[in-house]
Amino acid sequence: MRSNNSVVYLPLNGNDSEDIIVTKARHRGSLCRFLAPCLLVLSVSLNVVFMTSKFLGLKAPTSQALYSPAQNVVEYKTVKFHSGFGADLPIYDRPPSLEVDAAWDVALTKVPRNEAILMPNRTYPILGEEDHYMIALDVFHQLHCLNEMRKAMYPEYYPITGEGIHTPHMQHCISSLRQSITCSADITPIVWQWSNKSQAAKERSDVVHTCRNFKKIKDWAEDRFVPRQQDMSVFIGDDLDIPTIW
Repeated sequence: MRSNNSVVYLPLNGNDSEDIIVTKARHRGSLCRFLAPCLLVLSVSLNVVFMTSKFLGLKAPTSQALYSPAQNVVEYKTVKFHSGFGADLPIYDRPPSLEVDAAWDVALTKVPRNEAILMPNRTYPILGEEDHYMIALDVFHQLHCLNEMRKAMYPEYYPITGEGIHTPHMQHCISSLRQSITCSADITPIVWQWSNKSQAAKERSDVVHTCRNFKKIKDWAEDRFVPRQQDMSVFIGDDLDIPTIW
């Protein structure tokens, strides 16, 4: 019985058999020399595509379902959160002072008509500068709400909030912050690690998060700062053809 792996040799004249064996060997060598660089190029290309996709996933702005004038400045960066404990606190977490108040200060922003008309909701013109419109990026509204709650912790320093947190404004702030937190829904894992000092597994919230670059957004808003308090009792007619509420 002939094996399936056996080779059938045909009659050859003279040294033809040796010539064919040499030719096949050369062919295999040429094929290997051709495939080796191709496989190398393919491997490098796949790695480049993989690393590029990871990079773009971190740095590129996500698509915004609803238009925002600030959407083109959005980029992402990794940030290690502060635990909020200890002596080396960020400026926002320190006891009340003029410096702390300045850090928390937020203001209105103005956008030109060609940007205002793209927004899903109608907004109000600026008195004396009617070709620009008033907005506040919601991140600054949330910071304002959080700042009001912070002030309520220090009624002796901020007597205007001495009535405490049980007010309609505070209820609005809590509701607004809750909705903002669940809207962004940060999925960064908080972990538990063993502490030799405490002899227990402790929660670690000071982990690295993927964040929008807040400085770029803040710089964008400050470049469009509305420098004076607006008189909201003055009616300004306008013809922006967009809904009052989306």
